[in-house]
Amino acid sequence: MARALYVAPFGEGHVNPTIGLVRELVTRGEEIVYYSNNKFKAKIESTGAEFRPTAVDMEQLLKRFVKNGMFIKPNQSTQFPDMLGMMETIADKILEETKHEMYDYILYDAQTLAGTWIAKRLNLPSISTWTVFASISPSRMMKQMLEKNKHLMERFNHMKEQFLQSKERIEAKYGIALAPPPQSMMCEGELNIVFTSQHLQGDVPQSGAPYLFVGPSIADRKDQGDFPIHKLKEGPVVFISLGTIANNHPAFYRLCFEALNDLDALVVLSIGNNLKVEELEPFPDNFIVRNYVPQLDVLRHADAFVTHCGMNSTHEGLYYHVPLVMLPLVNDQPIVAERVKQLGAGILLDFNHLDAATLKNAVGEALSNPVYKRNAQRIGKSFREAGGYVKAADEILKFVNQ
Repeated sequence: MARALYVAPFGEGHVNPTIGLVRELVTRGEEIVYYSNNKFKAKIESTGAEFRPTAVDMEQLLKRFVKNGMFIKPNQSTQFPDMLGMMETIADKILEETKHEMYDYILYDAQTLAGTWIAKRLNLPSISTWTVFASISPSRMMKQMLEKNKHLMERFNHMKEQFLQSKERIEAKYGIALAPPPQSMMCEGELNIVFTSQHLQGDVPQSGAPYLFVGPSIADRKDQGDFPIHKLKEGPVVFISLGTIANNHPAFYRLCFEALNDLDALVVLSIGNNLKVEELEPFPDNFIVRNYVPQLDVLRHADAFVTHCGMNSTHEGLYYHVPLVMLPLVNDQPIVAERVKQLGAGILLDFNHLDAATLKNAVGEALSNPVYKRNAQRIGKSFREAGGYVKAADEILKFVNQ
């Protein structure tokens, strides 16, 4: 039996894919101490791992800097987050709390610089887990992200200023060399576990370190609550969700009502917790509007998925072979959407230049053209054949034992 640290301080999209892997490692006798946000305490403890809180709730921090679906400009806030400073706070807390403990290896989310610093200081074998497309350079993917989102470009320019102010001190403190952002924010390990399929990712990072594509971890969350799942069995179903962070878009939801009110399908709309359902009333008879929707259960019955193309939602939709109508908003979502479009499993729209007719036509095309369904099935098949968290656990234990 070996003992490991796991550091993943970001949100659901970074933690949820790891739960199956952690449970599998614990089942095989590994002892895992998992640092994350208090929000995930029960979920992490259910795997048999020991939960410990990080010093900074990165998910809540970043939510404060999202406005209208886009990251706000740095000059609009005197408290724009200092990512290096936040990572330093996280690393120092973990190093202090574990200074009298022994570990055999460390796992960390690939966007968690603190994980690489801790690995260096403690001289631990490192495993990076990628819940986004794997990329280790300023790369085509990162350049595309910056080109498609001017607010993100401004965010990175501001980050570079913060970086230069802290670079020498951080390097001396942890004994590391920092690449400039944005490449410094993607943290390769000696072994890299990527929670997608190589078919969906496309290009593989060119590096001496191994990359293992295991597919997404799709876990049955058994969280239907009082949602009327039985109604989804009566005919075509369209599911609409903008995810958990940038979902405060009442104008878009009303546009959905206008576009799809006469569609011969049941439309399930998930609006998140930033709005009250009552604020959107009245809505058409063919709509079910909820703050929370059991997404996996709905996707099992869905025939089209209108999505922001976050990595988790994209994986879950394609896992169940659902054609996507894609409205990417922030971060890597435009890159994920472009790749799905290339593979022919979805229709890409511009959220900022959307009208009811365009949305109606795209949903109609996704429902009626079988090519999208066939290509979604191909991607879903690649997920199932990738080996999942069982294969990831096999390779991790092989790596550690070597």
